[in-house]
Amino acid sequence: MKNIKESEIAKFWTDNPMIFQGKEYGYKLNLNNPDEIFKNMERIHRRKNSLHQKDGEPFLSKFINYKNLKGKTVLDIGFGIGWLTNELQKKAKKVYGIELSKTSLKLSNYRFRNCKNVSLKIASAEKIPFKNNFFDFIISYGVLHHAENDNNCFNEIHRVLKPAGKCFLMLYRKGGPKYWWSKLFRQGILKGSLYKHNFNIEKFIHSVTDTHGLVTKGAPLSRHYTRKQLKKKFSNFKKSRFIITGNADEWKKKPFERLPLTNLLGNKILHWLVGISGAYWFIKLQK
Repeated sequence: MKNIKESEIAKFWTDNPMIFQGKEYGYKLNLNNPDEIFKNMERIHRRKNSLHQKDGEPFLSKFINYKNLKGKTVLDIGFGIGWLTNELQKKAKKVYGIELSKTSLKLSNYRFRNCKNVSLKIASAEKIPFKNNFFDFIISYGVLHHAENDNNCFNEIHRVLKPAGKCFLMLYRKGGPKYWWSKLFRQGILKGSLYKHNFNIEKFIHSVTDTHGLVTKGAPLSRHYTRKQLKKKFSNFKKSRFIITGNADEWKKKPFERLPLTNLLGNKILHWLVGISGAYWFIKLQK
């Protein structure tokens, strides 16, 4: 598979900003109405019975202690349309954000136009434009698995974190029903996409990841990691914790949605299933 350049990645996310659009979400992009985009994103992330925050609490509040960010300097890598930046700026002294997507920068600059403690720019996570030991906390949700060189990004995070500084990442996990059933078996084998990609699993996975529910190509690059790979990549951090998670509806999609047992399962059991087989890694690091 050819090497994917960062310029290709930047173009894709500029043309296809992550705003949860398409038939799956009942929403279509209209850049002339950014307030509607922000409202839609809030609706998607604030679904009831979330695994990641209690109703009415900040996003990811089960994993991020926002109170500890008071007076701190924070970096949001790949801020998108600012759904996490918005939570961070309520507590942190200063929130910086870097992003490759020009569309996301335009939307977020509008969203935070009156927030003096938010500073956003186009920049690469492979060369973070800040000095050593600058940030107290760094977050990046669903971004760095798309990078041209993910190792460079992880090393840069370590460099710009202060000693004892903390980091929270979400990366895609290699495993679970979403990966094996929805992608490899249903789309790859049943629909013949693996054949179209000459049975190159890596190339195929890229083609069906982050299609936004639209008739578009998948993201240029979408890595999925095992625990063993993550331990190696983050071995330079003093502390690391790798948590399996995902979306609560992973076990409600085909073919599981047709199983009577799955339909009868309560939220606690569904959450437990996602906790052992989900599509995401939540990663907590300390320098």
